[in-house]
Amino acid sequence: RGPPPPGRREPWSDVRRAVEGYQPGQQGIDGGGFRVVQDDGAYLYVQFESLKNGYVDDVELALADDSSLLVRSSSRVGYLDFQVNAKRLNALAASLRAAGWDAPDITPGTHPTYFAQNAPKPDQVPPSTAFRR
Repeated sequence: RGPPPPGRREPWSDVRRAVEGYQPGQQGIDGGGFRVVQDDGAYLYVQFESLKNGYVDDVELALADDSSLLVRSSSRVGYLDFQVNAKRLNALAASLRAAGWDAPDITPGTHPTYFAQNAPKPDQVPPSTAFRR
């Protein structure tokens, strides 16, 4: 949650640009792309898809009455996501920060329970990210 820059008349255009500029495949996530399901000018519902398994995650962004942005990102299957939702939201937050927003990253310091639950165990690390000697 973060407010837009002071005096910004059309904060929704920043939000829409952040989503439209999102790069599928960044940090190894969302290789299946994304689609905007709903956009009414104050609420945006986007579905992001993984490349290999076709898992779909739901992301909702809504402008509150005070023009702050409310955000929800959720995996549809299970509760472990290997920090995919955090990576995705941090990419969107970086775009909003570039437009002047106060949009902090999701970190182990701000969301310790999420990171504790989603830290991959050694036997769950995908081969592409495993360290090799």
